[in-house]
Amino acid sequence: MKSRIDRCDRCVGELTAGQTTLEIWQAEELLVIRDVPADVCPQCDEAYISAAVSEQLDHFLSEYHQHRPERYLAVPQFSLAQVTEG
Repeated sequence: MKSRIDRCDRCVGELTAGQTTLEIWQAEELLVIRDVPADVCPQCDEAYISAAVSEQLDHFLSEYHQHRPERYLAVPQFSLAQVTEG
């Protein structure tokens, strides 16, 4: 059994080593985690994270309040009702 994926499940592009950014909701907080090592498809930008990196992320998410963020981002929030209004 192969432990590494060579092709993108989405578009069948060939994956290359790279990095990705993850947006993860924790309760009512949106966390943005940059520079995550991943195999990335250059055609569609789909990213695949290894089990080891996923384990590191799980550990971080269980204690993220103990870390100081690099910076805070202003993120606009919209409601679907805004889109469907006149």
